[in-house]
Amino acid sequence: MKTYARIVNDAVVELFSTDGNMAEMFHPDLLWIDITEITPAPQINWTANFGTLGWVFASPQEPAPDSPLKTLAKKWLSGIGRQP
Repeated sequence: MKTYARIVNDAVVELFSTDGNMAEMFHPDLLWIDITEITPAPQINWTANFGTLGWVFASPQEPAPDSPLKTLAKKWLSGIGRQP
């Protein structure tokens, strides 16, 4: 069974696994890329760009964790709101 990613606006929007012929199953205007052999396997919302090396997939950027100072500031500010 093969796994395919549907690409729209340089992003993975759908995943589909089948033994069938994708050309017969979907409209030809839909862009499906075989991702069966790609590790790690692209997921929905990953970016997808085609370049000289073929298709390149990347996971979304994770937000940076709060710094210790920002964490303390949040705790301090939330404590202010509780005062009578």
